[in-house]
Amino acid sequence: MTQNLQTSLFNKHLKGISPIRKEPTMSATIHHASGTLHVPKDTLADWPSAQFAYTQERGIVVKALGLELTSVFQPIFASDAQTIIGEEGLLRASIRRKAMSPADVFKSATRGECLVAFDRLCRSLHLMNHLAGPQKGKTLFLNVHPELLIAVEKQHGEAFERILQDQGLKPSDVVLEILESTIPDAQEAGLIRAIKNYRQRGYRIAIDDYGQKNANLCHLLSLSPDIVKLDKVLIHATDRNSKAQRLLGQLVEMLHDLDSQVVIEGIESAEQLAIAQESGADFFQGYFLAEPRYLNK
Repeated sequence: MTQNLQTSLFNKHLKGISPIRKEPTMSATIHHASGTLHVPKDTLADWPSAQFAYTQERGIVVKALGLELTSVFQPIFASDAQTIIGEEGLLRASIRRKAMSPADVFKSATRGECLVAFDRLCRSLHLMNHLAGPQKGKTLFLNVHPELLIAVEKQHGEAFERILQDQGLKPSDVVLEILESTIPDAQEAGLIRAIKNYRQRGYRIAIDDYGQKNANLCHLLSLSPDIVKLDKVLIHATDRNSKAQRLLGQLVEMLHDLDSQVVIEGIESAEQLAIAQESGADFFQGYFLAEPRYLNK
């Protein structure tokens, strides 16, 4: 699908967005606070009209499809709750300075039939901001929707691998997070094939928000994730509840038996951190440890 058709379809489903003005494409070289980056060649090929720029307030931003997109990052800590082992890239989007939720943006991209290219643009943006930031030597965690993995029939991860190589990285520097509640049972076989192909390229796979709505053990057995991120509802359930605390420890032990590392998400107090550490989990994430922040904050 051509870029012009992608733009037309996408804008058709975003009410209130006027057609994109034809503006000169900005330089493929981005000068940021600590150096210089170039926009990956594949990203430029996918999005020749996108405009990248560095801002003091929000780091690297891109204007595409009538939206202004940028990244925030939330650190992920080792079991000592002090050492940062990586960071999760999260999308921030706006239309004419009015915030738009990432969920709404991706729903519109799905309806506009440009989900694959748009998701890759967002991941490229996160990658560039990550490389311009203080945690560039750490692991980058990136969200990816199961529908995106299934939508690509073959050569899974090849295009993004070229983008990584363009920036001097390799797939093993990245963890792809799949939201557990969005895994379609009817398409699980296709997802399994896609994940197998991603793994063969060196990517690591995480199941995100495990336990948010249900805790499907079959997903874990069939997908064999390298990492399982436990939803915040689980750590919050342990407040003043000794039974829930014991169950959390048993769940972590079970996941370790499945050869998965465990991230406990949503830690919002010192008490929850202590319980999370007692559970034996490998990594921690939450507002008590660090909030999502723009590159320069």
